[in-house]
Amino acid sequence: MKPALPALPVSRDIDPVSLRLFLSALEEGSLARAAARENIVPSAVSKRMSEMEDVFGVPLLERGVKGVQPTPAGNALATHARRLLQDMDRMHREMAGFATGVRGHIRLAVSVAALSGELPAQIQSFRRAYPQIDISLEEDTTQAAFRSVLEGHADVAAGSDFGHDGLQVFPCGHCELAAVVPGQHLLADRETLDYAQLLPFEQIELNRDNGISSVFEQAAKEAGVMRRISARVSSHETICMLVARGMGVAVVPQYLKARLPHLDIRFVPLTGPWSSTPICIAVRDPEALPPAARALLAHLKVLPGA
Repeated sequence: MKPALPALPVSRDIDPVSLRLFLSALEEGSLARAAARENIVPSAVSKRMSEMEDVFGVPLLERGVKGVQPTPAGNALATHARRLLQDMDRMHREMAGFATGVRGHIRLAVSVAALSGELPAQIQSFRRAYPQIDISLEEDTTQAAFRSVLEGHADVAAGSDFGHDGLQVFPCGHCELAAVVPGQHLLADRETLDYAQLLPFEQIELNRDNGISSVFEQAAKEAGVMRRISARVSSHETICMLVARGMGVAVVPQYLKARLPHLDIRFVPLTGPWSSTPICIAVRDPEALPPAARALLAHLKVLPGA
């Protein structure tokens, strides 16, 4: 028989268990599924929700035959609950780090563009300077990396300086860009290219939101030309393979040239305002970062006065 949860005191204090159950109910859309997810009986979840509504004095959930959904007050509580639970998780992780001698853990989300410059060497330099701090690095698109920080799944993001509402950003270098065209393409012999010279040709790009594609969508709008996309694929390496097969042209980070010497393609440096994309470090609030993450930002020399 599953143990009963202790009753929620009718006071202004809401405990983390109740908040977690509340978020589970919202995410599952059902008290019964939330109970199964948390491995407790549904009646205990229902009781907790009713007690929270009594404490706050407002309905938090609309209950129906198809499940539950948040009221406006429930939506507001969900925002606070996620933040509180994330902060508590960060607190426990930091304290566990001190207990084991690790003394810190940084969750770092980065884009491909951010990894093309000096950032990997800077991260290795930080590891050597702070061997007691662990870094978990996950590569994704710029937008996904920024979302990870906004949603509390990462402490720090690095990506193209584009589309970062709700975050504080700090400049951290540039990603140099190149046009990539088939080896026999009529643009293959050019020493440099302006992005506008690619617009008459079909283009290949990533199938996920990313900073580079967003930059060139804006560039096409400014030129008054609609981009023609022949394919959307999962990686810059696949883009280059399709370019080699004549499916179109593309814009990719310049560093890929050294990785793909076997393909019959030509990397042509871009000129003008679209020749590189700025890279930035993004966080929600530098003052609220764990000490380990603040140490990383200081090491990267992105904080004012660092």
